[in-house]
Amino acid sequence: MNGIQRAALALWLSGAVAAPALASALEECVPTGDGAAVLRCLTEEDGKANIELSTAEAAAAKRARELEQATGRVGAHAALAKSVRDFAAYRTSQCAYVKETMASGTGAAQAQLGCRIDMNRRRVRELKP
Repeated sequence: MNGIQRAALALWLSGAVAAPALASALEECVPTGDGAAVLRCLTEEDGKANIELSTAEAAAAKRARELEQATGRVGAHAALAKSVRDFAAYRTSQCAYVKETMASGTGAAQAQLGCRIDMNRRRVRELKP
């Protein structure tokens, strides 16, 4: 096996190992049981994701204020505040779209909730330093 093949295999294996950590909330909750159990799981995960997002936003706001104080330039905190509002609006619209692409009774509400969780988790990763 040459170097390029080894590198490609290593890259593929790293993706295969990392993939379970990036499973969607819906995929994580489906094994819990029937529709009611999945909805309970998603509701619990939504609560956790909302807390994590609030914590990440607060930490980012603190860093923005510290940056403004250290540099004497204003704008970072205001830009973050706008980003927080814009993200919330986009998340609402995107997850409503996800729900509307499904027929009633096919887990549309679950898909919408899973979308919110996934987007919150992704936003938390984006806000970390």
